[in-house]
Amino acid sequence: MEYMTEQMGAWQINGDANSGKVQFRIFFPQEATGLQHNIQSIQICGDFQKALGQPDNWQPDNAPLMTKSSHPEGEIWSWVTPEKLPQGFYQYKYYVTYNDSHEPPRWVSDPCSRYGGEMNMNAAVVVGGSRPGDNMIMPLPGGRKHLRELVIYELMVDDFTLEYRGAQAPFEAVCEKLDYLVGLGFNAILFMPWTAWNNEQFSWGYTPALYYSVSYRYTSRLDQPCEKISWLRKLINACHQRDIHVIMDGVFNHVYSGFPYKAFYQTYDTDCPYTGQFYGEFTGLQDLDFNHQCTQELIWDVCRYWIDEFKIDGIRFDNTTNFYSSGDIRGLPKLMEDIDHYMVQSGEDNFSMTLEHLSMDAVEVTKNTHATSYWDNALYGQCFDGLWHNRIQPALLNALNNQRYLSGTNKVSTIYIGNHDHSHVTWRAGARNNAGALEWYRTQPYVIALMTSPGAPMVQNGQEFAEDHWIPEDDKGSGRRVQSRPLHWDYPNDKFGKALSAVYKKLIKLRHDYEVLRADGFYPDHWAEWQTQFNDHGVGIDCARQLLVYRRYCTDGQAKEQQAVIALNFSSSHQWLDLVFPENGQWTELLNEPQWNINVNDFRFGLTVPSHWGFIFYKG
Repeated sequence: MEYMTEQMGAWQINGDANSGKVQFRIFFPQEATGLQHNIQSIQICGDFQKALGQPDNWQPDNAPLMTKSSHPEGEIWSWVTPEKLPQGFYQYKYYVTYNDSHEPPRWVSDPCSRYGGEMNMNAAVVVGGSRPGDNMIMPLPGGRKHLRELVIYELMVDDFTLEYRGAQAPFEAVCEKLDYLVGLGFNAILFMPWTAWNNEQFSWGYTPALYYSVSYRYTSRLDQPCEKISWLRKLINACHQRDIHVIMDGVFNHVYSGFPYKAFYQTYDTDCPYTGQFYGEFTGLQDLDFNHQCTQELIWDVCRYWIDEFKIDGIRFDNTTNFYSSGDIRGLPKLMEDIDHYMVQSGEDNFSMTLEHLSMDAVEVTKNTHATSYWDNALYGQCFDGLWHNRIQPALLNALNNQRYLSGTNKVSTIYIGNHDHSHVTWRAGARNNAGALEWYRTQPYVIALMTSPGAPMVQNGQEFAEDHWIPEDDKGSGRRVQSRPLHWDYPNDKFGKALSAVYKKLIKLRHDYEVLRADGFYPDHWAEWQTQFNDHGVGIDCARQLLVYRRYCTDGQAKEQQAVIALNFSSSHQWLDLVFPENGQWTELLNEPQWNINVNDFRFGLTVPSHWGFIFYKG
């Protein structure tokens, strides 16, 4: 079933920018268990009823009845307005009556609606407004880049814009800060989920209800109600004009417990083919059942809709441990196979597919599927532990050398020292001393490590200017982790934010300018957990003094060898270091201003590494 191609949901089917008729369609699949919804009738109720001459809106007494017809894969219920509706944003729901007289009628939203309603999980449809050709999304001018070429900014639309957006739609307001992100060097944005969730309240978006719909909360601008899809189109276009890749956060393992398709079925806990446990289980939400063909087709169609209509450049797949079962092609593997095949057939390269697969088999799942990356928690874990306990451990070195796990592939890990699931890393820096982000400087060696390691580095919004919101790591099922953390847009200009932003800007530029800093080559290639001092080559970790030294190397596109030696000091004291180099000759220190050159003899050069800082020496 191709839900959008066959125009499931509500669509304006004729007319112009001022008026038009609307068609409503809902599909029910014929699975092996048959059609078991037990529906007698479906009526359409909404705030369009008066416009059609009915006495009141939202009244089922006079609401139109949908007509049932057969479909090769099941059945379709449909209805078309008998006359044109005036331009406007119309909310609606289905009023479902069952053959069982003991079962009361239900109000059910439209799982294929492309617009989220203002409240009560309403569906919506737009008549008029911008025409399809008015907001065409242009491709990235330089084409899609491989993930290893990207520096990703994780952006939560509500938090990012709350302080300054005023009456603007949040999507519209994000556009105001794109030049700020470009100025820092970011060339990709991972947008936390924008698909409509189950209510109008603040949410991180991980309880999807309407998969084809943009959240009303992100598109609301009272003076232009018909432009709700347009704001996302304009945002993506604005990103692409600046060569910023747009990565969508897709939540496909589970849905809100009142997912519309489930609500249609009289005995919804057993008869809805779309929902039910497939492999893992997400407590408190409703899992999708990929045992059934209709579920696989629905989620694939959802992905294709966002790819085709909004020209996204990648998808981050949330909570993949629960819809991946080793040896079973269904669920995650089949979904990514379909996407990859579609992109190849379309002649498009470098569409990224990143897994949030927080388990020990993340690497194997990434290698054995069409995934291009996975979220690697190792560096984050070492960073938070180090900041809290004022130490570094041998495992830090292996966390930086993440690419060894994906050796022989063209895949990379996504690395970070913080993300939306945790408190801001700059809060952690001073938490032990009740100082929060006032001790932002303690994060600097971790930032240097992040930007000089293999993989695709990601930065949580606000991290770059020492934002310091706290959330509990475990809220004991209370939901208190999902809270608003609005960015303070005066922070980039205070003395802490300005200093830290300069560090990020410098390091991101170095990563873009020097291929060796984003390449796979890393030495030492393995570090044993018992090794707490430098090896015989003067490389590795000195836990007692909190020093870290590693090398990076590659052969660039001109067949020229590039090398880098990175020395980091995580302690609060300046540390003398007899730094060992792989070659004699002239090396350039890149990080500090102005850049300076050293002449290395006998493979050594002695220097003092400042506290919470480091050096990046380059030879090419």
